[in-house]
This record gives sequence, C-alpha cells and structure tokens, in this order.
Amino acid sequence: MNYRKQVITLIIVSSLVRMIVAAATELSNDEVYYWTYAQYLQWNYFDHPPMIGLLIRLFTGNLLFEQEFFIRLGSIACAAINTWQMYRLVRQLKDAYTGWIAACLFTASVYAGILAGVMILPDAPQMVFWLWSLILLVQIFKSTGSERNRNRRLLLLGAAAGLCIMSKVHGVFIWGGAMLYILLFARTLLRNPFLYLALLITGIMIAPIIWWNLNNEFITLNYHGDRVGFFGKIQWDTFFRQIIGEILYNNPVNMVFIVAGLIAIRSTKLLNEYGWQRILLMVSLPLMVVVWLMSLFKDTLPHWTGPAYTTLIPLAAAYITRRLPAGSTAGYIPRAIKAALALPALLLVLLIAGIHWLPVSMGSKDDQHLGAGDLLLDMSGWKQFGQDFNRLYQQDIAAGTMKRDAFMMADYWFPAAHLDYYVARPAGINFIAAGSFSSIHHYAWLNIYRPAPEPGQDAYYVAVSNYFDPLPSSIIASFRQAEGPVVINQRRQGKVVRHFFIYRLKHYQGGIPRNGVLE
Repeated sequence: MNYRKQVITLIIVSSLVRMIVAAATELSNDEVYYWTYAQYLQWNYFDHPPMIGLLIRLFTGNLLFEQEFFIRLGSIACAAINTWQMYRLVRQLKDAYTGWIAACLFTASVYAGILAGVMILPDAPQMVFWLWSLILLVQIFKSTGSERNRNRRLLLLGAAAGLCIMSKVHGVFIWGGAMLYILLFARTLLRNPFLYLALLITGIMIAPIIWWNLNNEFITLNYHGDRVGFFGKIQWDTFFRQIIGEILYNNPVNMVFIVAGLIAIRSTKLLNEYGWQRILLMVSLPLMVVVWLMSLFKDTLPHWTGPAYTTLIPLAAAYITRRLPAGSTAGYIPRAIKAALALPALLLVLLIAGIHWLPVSMGSKDDQHLGAGDLLLDMSGWKQFGQDFNRLYQQDIAAGTMKRDAFMMADYWFPAAHLDYYVARPAGINFIAAGSFSSIHHYAWLNIYRPAPEPGQDAYYVAVSNYFDPLPSSIIASFRQAEGPVVINQRRQGKVVRHFFIYRLKHYQGGIPRNGVLE
C-alpha cells in the first residue's frame, strides 16, 4: 500500500472541504481583526507577532483579493503542509502506516483541522514551524547519523523555532523542550558550538519583537501579563472549563488515544527509539502544565495547548497501530479513525447549517442584548448589514441628514473590525476606533494611517445587541449633537436574531482618543 498517495488524497479532499467552508462563512471576530494586521505591516502587533499579517498579505496577493476565501487561504495551505509534516514525522518515528493514521488524527483534530486549518489565526503558521521543529529534533537526536548532518539540523532548528515564535510566542516551548531533553538525556550536546549558534539564530530572528516592544513600552508583554497569572485565589471552574475545552478542541476520540498512548509508554516502546518518546513529552507537557496552572487563577483558552496535544498525536497513532491484528494494516482504516474524522465533518455541517438556516437565536432573548452568547452571529449577518447600512448612508447624504465626509467609529476591537471590513470599507467610509489600548488593541496603531477626524465632521457609531454597550458619554461629549439610534435587524429564516443600533453624531468638536490611552 502506497501510504504517501493516501496522505496526498487526504490532503486534497480535506483542503477542498476547507475551501468550501472558507467561502461559505463570514469571518469571525478574531479573523477579521487579523485582517487589520495586513493593512500596514509591523514587526509586532499589540496582541501577536507579525507572521499572521504576512500570511494574509501573501495569500490575498498583497490585499488585491480581500474576500473571505483568500484571507483564509493561507490557513488552508498551512493545514495541507502540516498534514504532510505529521505524516513525515511519524513515518520517521515508526513507519508509513502509522504516519497515515497520524495524518488522519491530525485532520480529525478540531484545533489542527479547523481552528488552525480553516480560520485565519496565528496558530496556522505556528503549526507549520512547530511541526518542522519536531521533525528536526527527531533527526538531531537520532541514535545514528553523522555529526555534520546534526550540526546542519541544529542551525535549521534555530530558524524553525525563530519562525515559530514569530508566529506565536508559544514557540518558546520548542527550545524549552529541547533544552530540557538535552539537560536530562543528551548533555554532551552542551559542548557543541552549533547548539549556541542555533540559539543565536533564534534570538536574531525574534529580535524585531523585542525591538518593537522596547519602542512601545512593552505593551504586548504587559497585556498578556494581565491575562495570565500563577497567583491568587484558586478558581476550579476556570480549570475545568479549560480541560473540557481541550477535550472538545482536540477531538474526544483523539484524546482517548492520546491518553492511552501516554499510559502505554510507561511500560512499552511505542516508537522506534525511547529518546523520541521523551522528546515528544519534553516539548508537549511543559506547555500543558503551564496553561493548566494559569487556568487555576484566570480564564484561559483551550486552543493555547493545541500545539502540545498535536505533539502527542504520534503516540496516539502508534498506540492504535500496535493494537491492530497482524496483517490488517494494508489500506485498513480503523473504525475509531473513521469516527474521529466524522466529528469535525459533522461540526462543519452544523456550523454552516446553523449560520444560514437556524430559525432561532441561541443567545439572549432580551431585546437590547438580543443574541448575546450566540456564537453563530460572529460569522453571519455582517455582509447583509453592510448593504443595509450603505443604503441608509446614501439616503442620509441625499437628504442632507449627514455630511458626505462622515466617518464611522467604535470603541472596542470587536465589533470594530467587523464594521471596518464589512461596512465601512465597502461604503468607502473612513473608520477609526477610539478608546484605551486594552479596548481598541491594534487600532491604536492602525488609526495613525487613517485620516484624523476634522472639526465639523459627522460620524456614525454602531452598537450591536449581542455585545451591547450604550453610546459612551465620552464620545457624545465630542460632538455637538447625537441622534438615534436607527435600528436594523438581522434575520435568520425570518426570525430577528440581532439588532444593529446606528447613532448619528453631528459636528465633531475634538477630543476622541484615537491613538489609545492607558486606563
């Protein structure tokens, strides 16, 4: 059986499915926000390193094609590369059939196959360089091989880890795991100068992140420092939410075999070398433990540990193939693998069906906060609202209700990015976000490149019911008059599921903090 062809077929089929989903759904809060990164490239951004902005620029043809499909195309390409890398990794660790099973498990992971495979998130490029780093680590610590090849791969590891960190800071756990393995099991490598050259390469590659933070009062580090912590009152609810989220994000079927594989390696060699099992553990477990500890004190997100669980997929695949009856491997796909693959497929079907045809709101029924908690609203209704708003805007201009140079504004990064992409951009209206750094995030830098509001200009402020906040008094004070709101409803199968509140603000008098202020 040619498992290489099997994996290529899997990549083609899964990529086609991802393309359909990418074209059939609107951008989520995070995705449309990362689109703003690509507008003006920086060495670092308020929330993340620069790789996601570069990826969007590349696959949109330098922003020539800004439709959802092209914005997400980079993630789809990364998923294809990652599936192949998983196969290649496990083929080295075990054999080609186990590599094929691992590629299936990777595709079945909601994190790897959808969040980092369809949605345009920093995790997409991160996983390309994370898996490349794992492949290099396996080759570096192989029991056989020339010193020259090892040194060359050490230098490549320095580049791969650097690119991984430039995608998302989780990449530091690549070097953390490597150094932990070296200190425990391969201390002779500490005498190799190429190890330090590799570390230097990584340091040089991530220097722009440090330089940017030096010039921006370490705002990224301070922001993330406020989000995480290891001290305070223990909150078991946040911990258990993290664990349950990890099970769902990484596919419950995958998780069963990952846990089974972890238990099995205590007494069994699942991979060809014991050292390779240790490498996987050294890279994955520290990230998991750190996030679990943080979740005891603050809210964390399940996808933060996604790279760690992806690192353990080889153990799950090896456990599965070890338990198969002799002679059953040629072209055989275990039922558990079929079940694992069915779960994300079902999830995608339900997502598209819910977005387009679910006749009720899954969130709050309170009129002012209608739809709060309905995650489907993050990926639907924006394009239609953009068209509805443009009609209102043209009517206002024709009637003289608003001035032609009116701009649009919001005071929080979401729904600011949705309004920017789906409403202001198609209508040709200038958009700014006003508020503190923690409220408007990257808009504090993006606003600099956009025309500053001039005294006497009119503006539109838009609030949405599922994230409703009243029109801030600080914004009202910056205008001579505030009118509204005009309410535009979003309907799904004829049922109203969200309100858009449009306020007309007349005659700007100055005072909007568009470049960010400290709270």
